[in-house]
Amino acid sequence: MTQELGASVQRVQSADDKIRMERDRLDLVFRNVPNPIIVVDNLNEIVSMNAAAERLVNPQRDQLVQSRRAQIATSNDAKFTSFLTRLSLDPAPRRSGELRLTDVDTGEELELLVTVNEVRDPVGATVATVAVMQEVGRLRELERRRLEQALFESEKLAATGRLAASIAHEINNPLEAIQNALYLLVKRIPEDDPNARFLGIAMKETERMSRILRQMLGLYRPAADLVPTDLNALIDDAEALVAKRLLVRNVKVEKQLQADLPKVMASADQIKQVILNLVLNAAEAMSTGGVVTISTESHSDAGSGFTRTDAVRVQVADTGLGIAEESLPHVFEPFFSTKGEKGTGLGLWVSLGIAQSHGGRLQVRNRPGGGTVFSMTLPIGGPSADAA
Repeated sequence: MTQELGASVQRVQSADDKIRMERDRLDLVFRNVPNPIIVVDNLNEIVSMNAAAERLVNPQRDQLVQSRRAQIATSNDAKFTSFLTRLSLDPAPRRSGELRLTDVDTGEELELLVTVNEVRDPVGATVATVAVMQEVGRLRELERRRLEQALFESEKLAATGRLAASIAHEINNPLEAIQNALYLLVKRIPEDDPNARFLGIAMKETERMSRILRQMLGLYRPAADLVPTDLNALIDDAEALVAKRLLVRNVKVEKQLQADLPKVMASADQIKQVILNLVLNAAEAMSTGGVVTISTESHSDAGSGFTRTDAVRVQVADTGLGIAEESLPHVFEPFFSTKGEKGTGLGLWVSLGIAQSHGGRLQVRNRPGGGTVFSMTLPIGGPSADAA
């Protein structure tokens, strides 16, 4: 019995050591996860957090900066508790939302995506709630810059395309005259004439020049992959990308999105570029702040501009001063800008080209009460097979 008891004690100690090692290992992992993690009980009281979360809501007490850091940490703690309380109204075991907290060291505002999961015991009762935060502000800023860079590259490519089209047009007329003259000479000169060989070379080279010109004209029209695209989701993404910039300019966004909006065959990246460009233009049109209203709706009648074709319309309206009537017919022309030296005059031209490449249209009008409305209409099925 003594030996059996001793063996049992050893097994218990061994199991206890393994449990302690596993607990320490999990604690080490928990402490070193870069994303803030906070565990709360059923009363929303914090019972555990990792180092990243402590830096936000429970910083170390440094006498020199205690007051400032403590104030920020207290404010963050209150915001987190209030956010968790609102989120708890949702009965789903897994919930998520966005929360803005302040970095206690830099004072920078952090945009955090918070995912909340309930921890349940074997009988299904909730014993704790785990909140994992991910900083999405920098990711959105990078995405915004990527889209802006893509739009800038599109503008450069469009400018190059316009230049190529202009050059091709100027060269093509005399080239056609040369080809016609060579054709007449070839017909008049016998095949055994010593000069016939040189005329043949000239004909081949002028044909090669024509092919090069056609390639120049098609160079700036890259093909895009069209997939079923949720325009409402693109609008949400675009709003999130420019939220900080709009906040600085005192611009508020109001969305009136059709809930059951059908998906459109489109290039999501290109359409997002157009929406981003229209929203930023609207914000810049309101120097003292204002409201940008983004709305979506579907059509299936001739009033949409697409007879017997289902289409979706996206409208971006601002509360600025509007566009001068004499400038309205020219806003989609390349290199025309109402921003003076600040604008390239290519953004709306590129946006119009994107809409047209999708078989759609982009239009503008002034609002009766002030401001401008840009309307982009896209056929749900994408461009027709014979669309340019």
